[in-house]
Amino acid sequence: MILLTPIALIGGALFLLRKRWRRTNPEQRIRRVAIVLAGLLVVASPYLLFKAYELRFVLARVPSPLHVAWIEYRLEDSFGGIGLPGDNETGLVVYRLTEASARWARSMGPRLGEALPGGASRWHATPVDESGEHNTWHHYDSEADKHGHPATISEYLDKYGFSIPIEKGRDDEANRAIRAPGSFYSYGRGGSVTIVDPARGKVYFAYAG
Repeated sequence: MILLTPIALIGGALFLLRKRWRRTNPEQRIRRVAIVLAGLLVVASPYLLFKAYELRFVLARVPSPLHVAWIEYRLEDSFGGIGLPGDNETGLVVYRLTEASARWARSMGPRLGEALPGGASRWHATPVDESGEHNTWHHYDSEADKHGHPATISEYLDKYGFSIPIEKGRDDEANRAIRAPGSFYSYGRGGSVTIVDPARGKVYFAYAG
């Protein structure tokens, strides 16, 4: 008795379809292609709609009037199973600004914070403030150790113990943005922080909540 493997079955089906395809006239071929494409569109529509909604949600994190050219890096994870409310979530997204937006941000200089949503009361100039109520960067350090080392984006993401494996080099890039003057940062909901880095034309969005 001969057992057919899945590959053999698929190969046989493709062979039969190819023979039948050659016997059909051009009009029938076009009709069948249209039917197949329509079927694929129907099947894929829910997924495409979800991805479009997801992309819109991710892009909405960038403060106006800045505009994104593309998402350069994105790593987000949910710890708890299926992403329900109450799960621990950690993420880092790096956005590359359009050249016009980056040029505008650089031209604003120290007034950039005033021009972003919420103004100067919400946006703070870097280096990040690691003292008092603003100390969300050295979560596990003792009071004596809080200023023993500079803030890092990895430590911020790991403040609840749910770290993610950031691509090598991405953390160094974000660290330069939060430690040196010239950038602006703002804390948001869900344990998030948004960092606008005019010098590199980027926006970093990190959260741990």
